[in-house]
Amino acid sequence: MKASMTLLAFVLGLTAVSVGDLRGQEPVPVLKGPYLGQSPPGLEPEIFAPGIVSTQRNEINSVFTPDGREFYFSVFGGGRGYTIVTMKEGEDGWSAPEVAAFSGDYSEVDMFITHGGEQFFFISKRPIENGGARSSGYQIWVMDRRSGGWDEPRHLGGTINFGPRQLYPTVARDGTLYFNSNARGHGKGDFFQAAYVDGAYADPENLGSAINTQHDETDALIAPDKDWLIFTSVGRPDSYGSGDLYIAFREADGSWSVAQNMGERINTSSSEFCPMLSPDGNFFFFTSGRRGNDDIYWVDARIIETYRAERNR
Repeated sequence: MKASMTLLAFVLGLTAVSVGDLRGQEPVPVLKGPYLGQSPPGLEPEIFAPGIVSTQRNEINSVFTPDGREFYFSVFGGGRGYTIVTMKEGEDGWSAPEVAAFSGDYSEVDMFITHGGEQFFFISKRPIENGGARSSGYQIWVMDRRSGGWDEPRHLGGTINFGPRQLYPTVARDGTLYFNSNARGHGKGDFFQAAYVDGAYADPENLGSAINTQHDETDALIAPDKDWLIFTSVGRPDSYGSGDLYIAFREADGSWSVAQNMGERINTSSSEFCPMLSPDGNFFFFTSGRRGNDDIYWVDARIIETYRAERNR
């Protein structure tokens, strides 16, 4: 999710449509097949499911379950903030978008489903304690998969939620958690990693100055094998606009290369954020405001390797 006040003001300034009853919108056409039946993109980004997912509302995030039969995204709904919405594939095709059973009462966004499908991470302003006041800042929550559904959300605890605001949890295949916090960092928001050891998260480690700067870093996607990191940064000198996507590669010694701007193939004078990889690794999703409101885009994931090739020239 975009974290800077400048970008947040941009979102809040747009006309918001309530998502309290998504079933009241225009009928969704019959959608059958992988990825909502959409024709796969090439190496040029294309808007994802126009008029169905990407509409006149502001939609961000794009998360499929590993079997590809559940899709989650977030819709901005005015004073309520963000609501998580889902579509599911059945025998007759994909369902219309509807508010996820666990969402709708508090601002919730930045979803990630683990590679095995066992856990669903998201951020929320829901009360940390039962009966308490809503959280003033976003905190990371998680749900476990049980009998085809999701358990009740649980707060990830103070080891991870150590600051007033945590954003955009993503998890590598080995269980290492990557996320953003506005505490204990180099600038307005930094990336951290926390290894998962013996059923608990170790103390988070800052990813260091090759990634984190005095500018506002947010929305980091880690590769399944931790080989690359794609993230949004706001205000860097080489920025194309409000917020750009950058990529860094893991060096042989385990350190990170200096992040490079993903350039005009991905970035525009508007804001690009919310990077995500499809479960099969074939498609790279992100959110962009290039049409005047936030929409979800996708592109062939082979584009990621073009940046590695350019770096190695």
